[in-house]
Amino acid sequence: MFPADGPDAVLAALRGSVRAWTDGLKAAGQVGPFGFGLHFSASAAAEIAASKQLLAEIKQAMAEADVIAWTANAFPFGDFHASLVKESAFLPDWSSPQRSEFTMQVAHLLAELAPDDDRPLSISTCPIGYGPSALEHPDTLKHLLFTAACLQHLGKQYRRDFILAIEPEPDGNFERVSDLATWLYHHIPADLLPQLGVCWDLCHGAVVGESAAEILQTLHNTGVRVGKVQISSALAIPGHPTAESLALLQSLTADPYLHQVRGNDSAGVASSMPDMPAFLELPDASQWSNLRVHCHVPVSRSEYPGGLQGTPWKEAVGQCLNAGIRDFELETYTLPVLPAEFLAERGQVGTMVDESLSCIRALKLDTR
Repeated sequence: MFPADGPDAVLAALRGSVRAWTDGLKAAGQVGPFGFGLHFSASAAAEIAASKQLLAEIKQAMAEADVIAWTANAFPFGDFHASLVKESAFLPDWSSPQRSEFTMQVAHLLAELAPDDDRPLSISTCPIGYGPSALEHPDTLKHLLFTAACLQHLGKQYRRDFILAIEPEPDGNFERVSDLATWLYHHIPADLLPQLGVCWDLCHGAVVGESAAEILQTLHNTGVRVGKVQISSALAIPGHPTAESLALLQSLTADPYLHQVRGNDSAGVASSMPDMPAFLELPDASQWSNLRVHCHVPVSRSEYPGGLQGTPWKEAVGQCLNAGIRDFELETYTLPVLPAEFLAERGQVGTMVDESLSCIRALKLDTR
């Protein structure tokens, strides 16, 4: 959610918005420390890894903000808050050794910054690549296996359990958690499989139409681990879009990210569009139905203007808890760029607090 293209940006976020967020949670009666997902760009990770002073400053800033970290997001390699991100968020993909090098650098930082306990440490990453090409590359599997072996070695060094959590995404190499888990089961040797798991994003599952029951059954059948479940909501229009809802969808085209669209076209056929502008240019866009848009919206709300809705997530979280999953992360990276209609009246930090309280209640973690 926060810029992390350099150490100064990371420290500014921890000392500013992150501190304001934890202060808001405490004002609502919650007791810290609070779990927080780390994110570093490749350049920031390299600079911090090379400086004991910077690492110490980040540890201190985390302590002052009253946050602790068991997970890191190594999906975005470059500046995830640039004016245009789109498909570049997937690059370099797993066909490149740079992706492995970056992932291991983030894993080392997480090992240094995590609390001294026995909780697993997860690092999320891209769904191999954008489209099918990365998975077809002869070096991709080699890089994944090498990274898994490195995580095993790092785990022995720090006496921690590391999981590389691959995140299925609409139009990624893997869109569905079940497909990814099945592929890992068939392609990763048993001795390395514990280090390669899934990052299950509930927004992405809603967009591609994958149910929690289907995912949990496949995970049970394959034994593939869940690195973390990302609690998130996609944007949905159950019926046909109206002029008002189309105008709100148009407002999303100004932000830097891909907003893939799934739904039934005017003939009732299940269809997809790679991004919002392409969908809005369709002459029959207003005749589509059951739209699901890859746009992360606040999980603390379910209704928006124009008949737009946030996809439900609480039932899936309950199913995950019943299945023994305990690692969850709130994922709404779009908050800084969402139109005002989607935010709480208290702005970005207030929306973060509202979302966190919704998750705390769903996870039965209320400390009041």
